[in-house]
Amino acid sequence: MRLKLLVLPLFALCAGAPAAQACDGRAEVEASFVKQQEQPWRTRIVSESDAGIAQEQIFDYQPPNRMHRTVKVGDQTVETIGVNRWAWSADNGAWSEMEAPHARVVAIHILNTFQPPKASIDFKCLGEVSYEGKTYLGYQSPAETGENGAVLARTIYVDPDTRLPAFNVVGAPDGSGVPVHREEFTYPTDINIIPPMGNRDLDAQP
Repeated sequence: MRLKLLVLPLFALCAGAPAAQACDGRAEVEASFVKQQEQPWRTRIVSESDAGIAQEQIFDYQPPNRMHRTVKVGDQTVETIGVNRWAWSADNGAWSEMEAPHARVVAIHILNTFQPPKASIDFKCLGEVSYEGKTYLGYQSPAETGENGAVLARTIYVDPDTRLPAFNVVGAPDGSGVPVHREEFTYPTDINIIPPMGNRDLDAQP
């Protein structure tokens, strides 16, 4: 089974009119994600596949142009490494270079990830909020009704000490129920993405 690369835009949930607020939520969210790009970071997403099987995705990013994605579904592990326009994949450990059309998808994902973040929606400043037992600075988009009638909003949780993003959650505005989407951001100091094979100039342009 080959799993497709999943690109998850941070700021594409909805578009709304500016909300009255004591701080500039959009600017503060943008600043937080700009700061994120100054060092390697990890994005973890846990969801269910179409077959109802738990799926874990981990993206390691290393500026300016490296990504290592690991997807676990049941007892299967699929990995992808991308550097600049080159990409490799592995099913349960056996690496091979990806063909040009598939490598291009990975390269576009990397390019988009390292673009300067620009929020396309406004965020209301929630101030200090509690999430999963810790205190964060919260920022929330205007609520909208989804196709199934559920009212959804995107909430960004930012570490108040580092000012780095900690969570990106789409779900009920009051935080109740199971979120539709949840990304967790961490900042390991040992991320070092190394191509699994080949000796070409990885920074060469097409």
